[in-house]
Amino acid sequence: MNMSEAEMRHIAEMVAALDKAAGKKPASTAGELNRQQICAALGVSESTIRRLEQAGLPYTPVGARSKRYDLEECKNWLKENNQCPSGTTRTEGSTSALWSAAKDFTISCRKAQLRVMPSE
Repeated sequence: MNMSEAEMRHIAEMVAALDKAAGKKPASTAGELNRQQICAALGVSESTIRRLEQAGLPYTPVGARSKRYDLEECKNWLKENNQCPSGTTRTEGSTSALWSAAKDFTISCRKAQLRVMPSE
């Protein structure tokens, strides 16, 4: 999902307005986002952000458990490291091999059913 800068800013502003209405503190600067905000800005899930953190996604620790993310730094890191937001994907070769294995299994099951069926 490719989003323009204006769309990402709009999402960050909406989340900040919701946080303010809920009585939460806003991020300390405009470029620092919490995990939910960075997820919305990048269009990925929280588990993807956790996986990317382990791979080296830049963040700033705030307190014992909180983290803040600079949107521009994260975007640059993603471009430099070619990280796929959805994880690894299968290639066509492995998919076709799975289909042929499934087809062979189905044929063998049908043959087994034919042998087991009682004759009348």
